[in-house]
Amino acid sequence: MNAKDDTVGQTMRAITVAAALLMLAPPGAAVADGDTGTGGGTVLPFAQVMRRCDYSETEFNGPTGSAMVTGVLRSDGTTVTAEVQLAVGPPNTRYDVRLIQAPRSSNAPCWGGDPGVAVATLHTDGAGAGAVTVHDTIEPWATGAWVYVTRPSAFSQDPAEFYSTDLIVRI
Repeated sequence: MNAKDDTVGQTMRAITVAAALLMLAPPGAAVADGDTGTGGGTVLPFAQVMRRCDYSETEFNGPTGSAMVTGVLRSDGTTVTAEVQLAVGPPNTRYDVRLIQAPRSSNAPCWGGDPGVAVATLHTDGAGAGAVTVHDTIEPWATGAWVYVTRPSAFSQDPAEFYSTDLIVRI
């Protein structure tokens, strides 16, 4: 067996092990655990999806931005924290980051000051990167949380850019 065959074999074994581990994980098992100082938590995948406060998607609102948003959500049982990073955004720009606890009624608003909603402002630097941490006390009715990042528009009530997490993380 030559070195190339050995590398291919190792790669195939790694893929097989990863696939097996993925199959063992229960669906929707994302849980925000660990305190904010020691690691842990759930990595937040973001997509350019405009959502209502009850996490349902809006219609006819396509992607508008080109930023890359990532984050981690953690919970210690009494508080929930989201650490959000944004890269490749417009330089020197303000984004609003909302940490929204779920479930929410379809008629419940999710602005700063509403129960189960924490808001922070993320400002990008001259290179279009920025980070912010948002935290809130867990409401008695909350079972999960998600994050919504928007850039306000100067000419519309709809945001100029929007990014939301692909999942509601159990808290």
